[in-house]
Amino acid sequence: MTRDRRRKAEIRAHQAVSGVSYLNARRQIIPQTLAEAMWQHPLLSFFGIGVFNPERKTAAQRQTELASDRQKLAGREAMVMETAAWLRENIKPILTPTASSYHVKHVMERVTGRYASNGEFIAAALIAGYTFRYDQPNVLFGMSARDLKQKS
Repeated sequence: MTRDRRRKAEIRAHQAVSGVSYLNARRQIIPQTLAEAMWQHPLLSFFGIGVFNPERKTAAQRQTELASDRQKLAGREAMVMETAAWLRENIKPILTPTASSYHVKHVMERVTGRYASNGEFIAAALIAGYTFRYDQPNVLFGMSARDLKQKS
């Protein structure tokens, strides 16, 4: 409960300074940890956003799979933070979200030689502070196309 109050106070302070709505202020505050990213994005899971093939599952099946995938993602904080550090060092942020998380994840895997799930990559990019837009199950991020092309 204390954490939520502290978070709300932080959002309201940002809202007062920036003059944006509460919702936009909440989106602009960058998560510092995987737990914060998962709290801000309740559909974020190891798979990505949501679950695989949701239209073929019942609501109970989707809920069970999402809970399982979120738990799996929560156990991968070290990989998420390493990926966030790599992103900050190598890919310049831009305002317009056009780079698909799935594409950029593969670029990162080729360069580093480390596998990351789509959900791990999305969490890392959110922590790194890139602008984003949901494109389920992926996310579009504001990442420099020039930097991505150089890394490919």
